[in-house]
Amino acid sequence: MTNDKSMKDFRVCPQCGYGRGFHVYFTEAENGHRIGLICPSCGQSYDLGWVVQELDPQQKEGPRFESR
Repeated sequence: MTNDKSMKDFRVCPQCGYGRGFHVYFTEAENGHRIGLICPSCGQSYDLGWVVQELDPQQKEGPRFESR
């Protein structure tokens, strides 16, 4: 791990300074779903341009985990 301060992690909200990471949100897009980040402290959202394609309906579901 480097101590280079010029490298900036995007885990601190630029809006409010919350520094413990983000929640993820999904919204429908023409070619799938856009994935964005939302600050759990102030609610500011960030659309980073990430898009996932629609899943193939024949695709097997992933693993499910018990609720806590």
